[in-house]
Amino acid sequence: MPNKMTTRRKSELSLWLVAIVWGTGFVGTKFAMDAGLSPSCVLMLRFGVATLTLWIIFRKHIRATLDRIHVKSGVFVGVFLFLGFMLQTIGMKYTTPANNAFITATNVVMVPFLWWFLIKKRPGWQTFLSTFLCFVGVAILSVDFSGGFSVSPGDLLTLLSAFFYAAQIVLTGRLVLSLDATTLLFLQLGTTTVLSAVSFLLFDHDFSSLLSLSGIAAVVYMGIFCTCLCYFWQTHAQQYVPPAETSVILACESLFGTLYSILLGYDPLSVNIVLGGLIIFVAVLLPDLLTRRHPPAQEQEAAAEAAGEP
Repeated sequence: MPNKMTTRRKSELSLWLVAIVWGTGFVGTKFAMDAGLSPSCVLMLRFGVATLTLWIIFRKHIRATLDRIHVKSGVFVGVFLFLGFMLQTIGMKYTTPANNAFITATNVVMVPFLWWFLIKKRPGWQTFLSTFLCFVGVAILSVDFSGGFSVSPGDLLTLLSAFFYAAQIVLTGRLVLSLDATTLLFLQLGTTTVLSAVSFLLFDHDFSSLLSLSGIAAVVYMGIFCTCLCYFWQTHAQQYVPPAETSVILACESLFGTLYSILLGYDPLSVNIVLGGLIIFVAVLLPDLLTRRHPPAQEQEAAAEAAGEP
C-alpha cells in the first residue's frame, strides 16, 4: 500500500507539473506570433519538434507496436487535436493569453456531455450547474457590453477549440483501453504536424517568418516541453490517477497561463479577468468537489454494504 500511494502521489505531482508547463504555452504561442510566425507555422514547427523528439526516444517501441488499427485510430483522433490547436492558435491573434487560457479550460465541462453522447450515460446535476457557471464566466471574460453587445472573434474561436479538445480527450480515453498509449500519441502528434504543414503551404507559405530566431526558439521550447514531454507525463500519470481528478488538475493550466500573461505584461489585471476567470475556475473544480460530498447512489449503496449496513 505505501508504494502504491507513493506512486499515486508522484503521478499527481506529474500532472501538476504538466499544468504548470502547459500554462507557459499560452504566452509562448503569443510570443511566437508576435515574432512574425503564423498560426499554422507555429503548429507545424511545434508538433514537428514534438513528433521528432518522441520518435528519437521511443522509436523501437513505436515500431514494435505500430499496426493498421493504431494508424487509423491515431490519425482520426489527430484530426481533432489539430482542429483544437489550430482554432486556439488563430484565436490567440484576436484575444489575450488570459482569455485564451480560461476559455480553453471549458473543455473539462464539455467532456461529460460528449461522454454522454458516446456511451449514453447522463451526467449528474453537478455537471449541468458547472456548465452554466462556465458560460457565465466566459461571457464576463469575452462580451463587450460598452456601446452595445459584441463578442471577440478570438474568444469564439477559442471556445470552439475547447470542443475539439474535449472530443480528443473522450476519444483518447476510449482508445487507450485497447491500444498502446505512446504509439497512439506519436500518431496524433504526427497527424497534427502534417495537417499544419499542409495548411502552412496552402494558405501562408511565408518562409521569411522562419528566420525569426526568437519565434523559432519559442516553438522549439513548446514542442519539447509543452507538447512531447507533457503529453508523455500525462499519459503515464493517468495509469494511477482517475480521469476526473486528472481533468481537474490539468484545467489549472488556465490559472498558471493567466498568471504568466499578467506577469509578462500581455494582460492587465482587470475586474473582468479576475471575476470571469474565478467563475470558470470554480466551475471546472465544482463537479469533482460536489461528487465527493454527494456521491452517486450506487457508491453510497456500495459503501453501506462494505460497512455491513442492511
